[in-house]
Amino acid sequence: MTRRRWKRSEWLGPLGVRLALASIVVALTSVVLLASLTLLLTDIDLTNANNEQESASTTAIVNSVRATYLRDKDHDWKPKDLAASKDLVRAIGVGVVIHANSMTYLQVAPAAPGGAVKSVVIKVGATTIATGTFTFPRKGLLPEEVAFRRSIETSVLVASGLALLVALGASIFGTRRIVRPLRVLTSATRRLAAGDRASRVGPLQTTGELAELGSAFDFMARQLESEDALRRSMVADLAHELRTPLSVLRAQLEDLSLGNAPLNDQAVVSLSEEVSQLTRLIEDLRVLSSAEAAGLALDMAPLDLAGVASNAAARLAPQFVQNGVDLTVQFSPTVVRGDAHRLEQVVVNLLSNAVKFTPAGGRVHVVVQPHGDQGRVTVSDTGRGIPLDEHASVFGRFYRGTNANGTAGTGVGLAVVQALVIAHGGRAHFTSAPGAGSEFIVELPLVGRDASGASDVALR
Repeated sequence: MTRRRWKRSEWLGPLGVRLALASIVVALTSVVLLASLTLLLTDIDLTNANNEQESASTTAIVNSVRATYLRDKDHDWKPKDLAASKDLVRAIGVGVVIHANSMTYLQVAPAAPGGAVKSVVIKVGATTIATGTFTFPRKGLLPEEVAFRRSIETSVLVASGLALLVALGASIFGTRRIVRPLRVLTSATRRLAAGDRASRVGPLQTTGELAELGSAFDFMARQLESEDALRRSMVADLAHELRTPLSVLRAQLEDLSLGNAPLNDQAVVSLSEEVSQLTRLIEDLRVLSSAEAAGLALDMAPLDLAGVASNAAARLAPQFVQNGVDLTVQFSPTVVRGDAHRLEQVVVNLLSNAVKFTPAGGRVHVVVQPHGDQGRVTVSDTGRGIPLDEHASVFGRFYRGTNANGTAGTGVGLAVVQALVIAHGGRAHFTSAPGAGSEFIVELPLVGRDASGASDVALR
């Protein structure tokens, strides 16, 4: 018994049952209203027909009396003169009493007493010739009318039954079409909530809003699966990035504690570099977290982007020399409003990314100049380039493309660039092609513009 109930629930479900019942109630109400209206209109039509028949009967009898009066030239008519009118009255079934000159000329009892009584003054021209009292049969339908009404009732009942059956079938069919996609969505949602990031709804056998909802769910599931994959990759990358400086720190500290290495300036510098690498990684993660939570504090003030880029280039110049990559810059005074420390971090991240993916003998060129109402920083390189199918993910958090294999990094740098640029009300974008290098562009609203000329500098 339990198994059968479960199957019924799966077949239609509580929501389906409620929708089906609601549809049936609406259909039943509609059928009852239609049937009632049909019978009411039938009764009205029959009543109107009776009234018309009474009026026609009255007119026919009155005309018969008038004709009898007109045939008597002396107008000295007798009751026997109304024999034809009496036959007509009996045939119609109406009770009639005709009075004239205190005499009763015609008297016929109604076929079914108890109906309406109507008095009529019978005139010929302006002369009143008689007064008639008409007694109609009691209210009720004639046998033919009763049969007609019963046929109407039967037709209405049959039509109502068929309508209910059609409504029941249509409501169940329509409800299942609504409930089935919802059941698929519910099942996929439960699987997704249980940790199955590959859960998908797939094509739903429906259209409209439910189909859009299914597509939106699948898109959300793909995004979650992608973020999970990125998160796992990020954890692995972070573990690798943290392991290297921590291992170096641990080894150096053990050597110092055991006396295997002297505590001199070189050892302190080496320890400081490893700590700085850890600090930069933690700071990048903090910046991303603050930017996403809208809690990133910026010390905004007018500044020259050329000076910011110059400081960043000077900081990374030794790394370019070490990697055998030429760094050239072209700066024009470009005044924007921003946080000098954060904008320097933007340029540093772009330069770090460029030097990592540019082989020895390559070139990185930095340009700072006004461009319309924007201040623009452009960092172009002659490196590996980025495959077209990876362009949409370049600024994603913890994203490392196929060209990043064997290159140190966590995929955080460009995400930090975008977060900081957006926080300044600017825009970051790029162009790239495999084997043709990349060009990253940062645009920020200008505050003012110095008319000084540009300077070209080459750092080796």
